[in-house]
Amino acid sequence: MSSTYFWDDPRPSRAVKPVPKSGHGHFVVQMVIHDTDEQPGQISMCGSLGEYRTRLIALAEPDTIDVIEQVGPFRWTDEKGKGHGHYIDQIVVKNDGRRLGLTDKPYRRVTPAFQAEIAQVDAEARKRGAINRLYLVTEYARDPIKLYNADLFRGCRDADPEADALALAVVTDLSGDVPLQSLVAEINRGPRGFRALVRLIRQGILLLAHEEKIKHTTLVMRGEVSHV
Repeated sequence: MSSTYFWDDPRPSRAVKPVPKSGHGHFVVQMVIHDTDEQPGQISMCGSLGEYRTRLIALAEPDTIDVIEQVGPFRWTDEKGKGHGHYIDQIVVKNDGRRLGLTDKPYRRVTPAFQAEIAQVDAEARKRGAINRLYLVTEYARDPIKLYNADLFRGCRDADPEADALALAVVTDLSGDVPLQSLVAEINRGPRGFRALVRLIRQGILLLAHEEKIKHTTLVMRGEVSHV
């Protein structure tokens, strides 16, 4: 028996400022977001490890509907009066219409001059209606627990119809706090069951009893999200 597979290329990156596909001694990544069994998704480029980690967290937030990379340029003027263009690393689009600009920078490189630049870019981008506010993100702004779980959500994002249906049935009448390992045993599909439960957490159908890195001993409860 043979199977035929069809490949649809994801939509190209929307970055106005090109992000190199490789760099010596420098982290760059090309990821695909919004991909499903029915949709090929969207290429999303990250020009640094910090950008990648911030994007994972942003994509994992339940009210995020999109993240657009390298938007601009937005004009700013240096202390000598010379004009420049600044590209915002990523704009996070929320389901209430807000557009949050995020600029990633290692803390050691956040100088007074760079802060002055960012303040001008924030004002210019808001004036043009591109964002509601610009945030400067350093490594200290990224919660390691949220980053870990965001990475797990991404790794478990592919649907598994059988395991997903079994997981949903198991948690439908869930009462109180229950460890994930007990639900995995009920689903009886091994690691597939754990991944299906992670997807339910991502959808808000299951809630964490405590903010922690998701593991088999994690306690969960039924969320308020309805399933049709």
